[in-house]
Amino acid sequence: MHLLRWSELTVLFLCTPLLILFLVSDYDTWLMPLLILMGGYCLLLLWKDVNFKRFRLWHTDDFWQHFGATLKVFVPCAIALAILVYYFAPQILFKLPREDLQFWLITLAIYPIVSVIPQEVIFRTFFFHRYKRIIPSKNMRWALSTISFSLAHVVYGNWIAVGLSCIGGILFGYRYMQTRSTLVVVVEHSLWGSYLFTLGVGVFLLTQNI
Repeated sequence: MHLLRWSELTVLFLCTPLLILFLVSDYDTWLMPLLILMGGYCLLLLWKDVNFKRFRLWHTDDFWQHFGATLKVFVPCAIALAILVYYFAPQILFKLPREDLQFWLITLAIYPIVSVIPQEVIFRTFFFHRYKRIIPSKNMRWALSTISFSLAHVVYGNWIAVGLSCIGGILFGYRYMQTRSTLVVVVEHSLWGSYLFTLGVGVFLLTQNI
């Protein structure tokens, strides 16, 4: 059983992103459908698992308390990041809303649905539950899910995407351990992603820029 789970983890979280990187050429067409497909597969496995508490997907226990904790991290970091971009990469500051307002608005509208939800199901809810038996340490699962989350972003072809996803993986993994709520982490992930796309840093997380 343990060998099968380790094999599954390796295939899904190591082999799959590398295969996509080397075998898929048309990222704009295939990346989101593949993400949604994998998210649906992980959700199906969770749904069929009698040991999985389904309410973890949507519960909002102490939501405002956790959202307040999110803002305590988000506000100062967002300000600091804006200052860094202003001084070191002013050419990308508010790049999307300035150059393509319609695309920016569409991105903000669909990003939480087609990208954030599948990612949080896969890298937080599924990963933390599915591999609990083979990785009993919660902190180790946190570390491995962060590494896997970062590795999945190599398809964007730049180190900034990998670095940002590593920081995001640490933050979102911690929030999931605190809340055990996919919904709470989806809100936090969406907040950060929308801000990055608005600020300009999100250009490194768009397949059209590969």
